[in-house]
Amino acid sequence: MPTKTFFNLTQEKRDRILKAAEKEFARVPLYKASISNIVKTAKIPRGSFYQYFEDKEDLYGFYFRLILESLQEGLVGAIYKNNGDLFKAIDKYFAFYLDQIVNGQYHSFYRNFFLNITIGNNGKQHGPGFNFQHSERLKELRDQITQATDWKLLKVSGEKDISTLMQLVMMMFFHSVAHYFNDATSNTDPKELFEITLAEFKKNLNWLEFGARKTEEE
Repeated sequence: MPTKTFFNLTQEKRDRILKAAEKEFARVPLYKASISNIVKTAKIPRGSFYQYFEDKEDLYGFYFRLILESLQEGLVGAIYKNNGDLFKAIDKYFAFYLDQIVNGQYHSFYRNFFLNITIGNNGKQHGPGFNFQHSERLKELRDQITQATDWKLLKVSGEKDISTLMQLVMMMFFHSVAHYFNDATSNTDPKELFEITLAEFKKNLNWLEFGARKTEEE
């Protein structure tokens, strides 16, 4: 977690440091990332870096958290646009989300993240060598998702069910993206791979919403 000193910096300087982090983490995976490159690009002394962050893993965790917050902000908007229908919102939002990953500014970062991901046996590691950082903003966004969703449409009862369902949804998001980047190392056409990934996600989402058992009509 960044120190108070970091948050006391001007917005311009904080943005400069995060832009430098974005450039370095998009260039190489975390384990190859260089603090020297980050401070050089950000135009700050190396000693100042350690006044703001414990190490590069600390900065990486904070940067990843900001991206995750952006993801959940988009999901909140999609739920409202679909009148509280969570599954309809997820179905539509994932296509936009995947397109942003494939063609957007975070493409290289996500590629390095998912091609080098390692999750510890204790479940505390959520990425390539860093501990995920929770935040008040993420808690606020989870509350907003809860408020925006029409839970009468779903068979859930209580906070525990809601939390479990949202964990499953987020796991599906990241599982699908991980498969995209793993398969992207093959000779598959990118447009075809995009459609395959989207179709697989929709199938899995359908299983989560309606179950995998066939009906008599099927």
